[in-house]
Amino acid sequence: MKYLIVKPSSLGDILHAMPAVSALSKSGKDVVIDWVVKPAFADLPKYLPCVRRVILFCDKKMRNPLTMLPEIMKFRKAIRQEHYDAVIDLQGLVRSAIIGRLADADVCAGPENPREPKAKRIYTRLLNTAGDREKIHAVEFNNGLIASFLNVPCQDLDFSMTLTPHRVAGGIVRDLLDEEFGAVPAAYFVIAPGARWKTKEWPPDFFANVIRELHSLFPDVPCVLAGSRTEQEAADRICAECAGLPVVSLCGRTSIVQLVELIRGSAAMVCNDSGPMHIAAALQVPVAALFAPTDPVRTGPYCEKKSVLMPDLTCNCCYLRYCKKPVCHEGIPASGVAEAVSTMLAGIRDI
Repeated sequence: MKYLIVKPSSLGDILHAMPAVSALSKSGKDVVIDWVVKPAFADLPKYLPCVRRVILFCDKKMRNPLTMLPEIMKFRKAIRQEHYDAVIDLQGLVRSAIIGRLADADVCAGPENPREPKAKRIYTRLLNTAGDREKIHAVEFNNGLIASFLNVPCQDLDFSMTLTPHRVAGGIVRDLLDEEFGAVPAAYFVIAPGARWKTKEWPPDFFANVIRELHSLFPDVPCVLAGSRTEQEAADRICAECAGLPVVSLCGRTSIVQLVELIRGSAAMVCNDSGPMHIAAALQVPVAALFAPTDPVRTGPYCEKKSVLMPDLTCNCCYLRYCKKPVCHEGIPASGVAEAVSTMLAGIRDI
């Protein structure tokens, strides 16, 4: 059986879909899986050995009048290179549903309660997760979609997955750490200060205070700031406020695969509700995550060792991307974050 997965973005969404895709790959002896994804996240599905081919969905080129037509034709040719027995849309948008139909597969399946209701009209088969997507975690929602597709209960499927270490990327990360610290630290914390929404970003001075608190509890464990180029300014401010402490910034200096390996090697992570948080969860790295505008029930870290910190406010889970006065950023003490990390690491001798 040949399946095409449509889940183009984002970083967290792709990671949330990977256990479900892993389970699908184990549903038969001759299962072949391809994945439609945006170029920025193309290396993530490759962590699953079951993914044979990644098909790039270059939406930026498709929105450009100068490149729109040739890019659409190129994508159409790539998606029809194989005849798929089924396309499974895990994104639940009109655009992703159209992508699914463009593949001209025997079946185009998608959620019966998609994120954009009009997508429901495009599918040839509707999948029922037997759960409200607003009340269950995204990982469990995707797992339910695959269980529905296979017509079996979730408990009968193996959703386990392993993100095999990337040797080349891991070597680059070790070289970066060696360059910054003079040697690769025996243990280090990763601090990810960025997020896609401003309301989900705690301010740089807060993270600086967290680093000070961590240093008081773990004086021999340095901190590494991680993220994309957009977090460089915040990272510079944090480093400036933490002058004299063992902290460096690798923001903008790692690819996604290298970021995965950086987080894999860490003792714990402190972050906002963000893509790096989901990487830590997928790797089962202890993570202390700051939440307020979004709901951790739906998109919190899906792992065993975690600490979700939320202020005690009536406006939690507001889902506002912008706020004139984000009082939630003042509702969590930095010392509480450091204590949460300490609790998660209790009993680990190397820390």
